[in-house]
Amino acid sequence: MASFFKVLTKIDIERTLSLPDSCLQALQQSQRSHGGEKLQVKDDVGISWNFYCTIRSGVVPKLDIVSGWIQFVRFKRLNTGDVIVLYKDDDTVTGPHYKIEVVKGHGDNYSSSAQMYTKSCYAS
Repeated sequence: MASFFKVLTKIDIERTLSLPDSCLQALQQSQRSHGGEKLQVKDDVGISWNFYCTIRSGVVPKLDIVSGWIQFVRFKRLNTGDVIVLYKDDDTVTGPHYKIEVVKGHGDNYSSSAQMYTKSCYAS
């Protein structure tokens, strides 16, 4: 089940991926350490990616993926308008697993249709 999707912007592919504060709830509490989040995800071919996230305070707090993201962007050759989808699968034995999917070049078309099927972020 999709937990979150985002159409990538220029800043997302050049610097950092910013996600709404509501995405914090989708991450497991035990991954939090010193104001940050450690997020390990697997891509569609089974490669594990380690992202380190920080919480940007302000009027609307945001979760910024600051480490590991740019390597992922370069490896996947992401561009503005591509879409990332983050999935959270819960396993009663091994715990939650996170997966990331890339949808190339769909931008607004994906965004409008996906909104009918997913929420922006949610805790399972």
